[in-house]
Amino acid sequence: MKHWQMAGHGSSVGVQDAGCWALGNIASCESLGLYFVGWNAENRIAIAAKGGIEAVVRAMGAHESSAEVQDAGCWALGNIASYVSGLRSQVRKADAVPFVKKALSAFPDDWLLQYHGKLFLLKLGIRSVFRF
Repeated sequence: MKHWQMAGHGSSVGVQDAGCWALGNIASCESLGLYFVGWNAENRIAIAAKGGIEAVVRAMGAHESSAEVQDAGCWALGNIASYVSGLRSQVRKADAVPFVKKALSAFPDDWLLQYHGKLFLLKLGIRSVFRF
């Protein structure tokens, strides 16, 4: 799933959900079969360079009522922003933070979305969503 395929099917919740998950998977790690090898910065950088961050943000904006798209978007953004400081600033410039905060507010009982969204915010150094 390429981000430009997501753009061609912007009204499809299923395509946007699958596209966000695909980008998140590509960003998450490099593996050999079932064995985890390590984090893959090159994939994250390529996703960002080809507009993947913006594609995820567009999907989240177009499908605010879909918990599935919101969760997949939070997860993808969190993986893209991991371990590469320059990408964290790109994610901020793409205005991803307000979409993630809105998803957290809209789906307070979705524990997986809450986990992915808050983990994303932690990766950006935003701790204001946590109550201690």
